Parts: sequence; C-alpha cells; structure tokens
Amino acid sequence: MEIDIRFEDAPEYAYELMRNLIAQHFKELGDCKILILMDLKERKTGDMITLGRITKTNDLTRHLTIDESGSDSGYDYIMYLDKMMWGNTDDADRIRIIRHELRHTHVNIESKNPYKLRPHTIEDFHSEVNLNTDDPRWRDRVGVLVATKYESLKNSQQKLPGM
Repeated sequence: MEIDIRFEDAPEYAYELMRNLIAQHFKELGDCKILILMDLKERKTGDMITLGRITKTNDLTRHLTIDESGSDSGYDYIMYLDKMMWGNTDDADRIRIIRHELRHTHVNIESKNPYKLRPHTIEDFHSEVNLNTDDPRWRDRVGVLVATKYESLKNSQQKLPGM
C-alpha cells in the first residue's frame, strides 16, 4: 500500500528568505527554531486558499524533531508554505507570505512556554499593510493565481485519466 505524503522539506532558499526577514524585522526570533514544510495539497479556509500558516509545536513534535533541529528541545514553530504558491510566485510575494506568517509569532522569554501565536490585528497585520502599500491586494492576486493553478491541475487530471 502506498501512502500519499502531504508535506515535503522546504528548499534551503525558503530558509534563507526567512533568516533575512528575521534579521531585518524579527530579531526576537533569532534563537527560535522554525521548520519550514511545503504543503503539497490545496488547503482552504472557507473560500480562501491558504498560502501559508504557522503553528506552535507541542511536546510530541518537539521531541520528534530534536535530532533534526539541532537543539535539545526540537523546533519551536512549524511554517507550512503552499508548494503551488512557491513554484508560481516571485520573491516579493514569497517574502510577503513568510513575513506574514512570522507576524503570528510571539516570544516571551520570561514565560515557562515562551513561544506563542497571535491572531491578526485586522484581516492582515497593521505593519504588513504599511509594508505592502505598493501592492495592497497582493494576497488576493496570489490567491487567485494559486487557485487557478490547482483548478487547472484538477481539470487536466480529469481530461487525462491514468496520469
């Protein structure tokens, strides 16, 4: 029996973009361990396609990722990026998505569990709105592009059975 795997490791370039963003905008994340995975399947929240998301790890995930993370406590967060988005956008949009996901993090080093998540301050984050004045509807543009790619893939599979 073949099991369909939903995720794969992100390319090193995704980590490079994330490290640059952390150095520029998120210095408090400098010591965080963040795993990036590419999501190979379409994910939606309501009618909107999910281009990226970030989760806080739990005790089990931390334990299972100790060796890979290079730390004694495993990864602190896991960021998921839609692979279709990654393969069909440029660096400007990739940066917007990674930066947006990093905005969801909150580190309180005085807490027993210092790694938290925070919701949007508005549909986006106020600071992201300011950083995206050159393309304020980027999320809609990229969402439509990725949804169209997924739809095209579904249609081509329907027309070409067995592929």
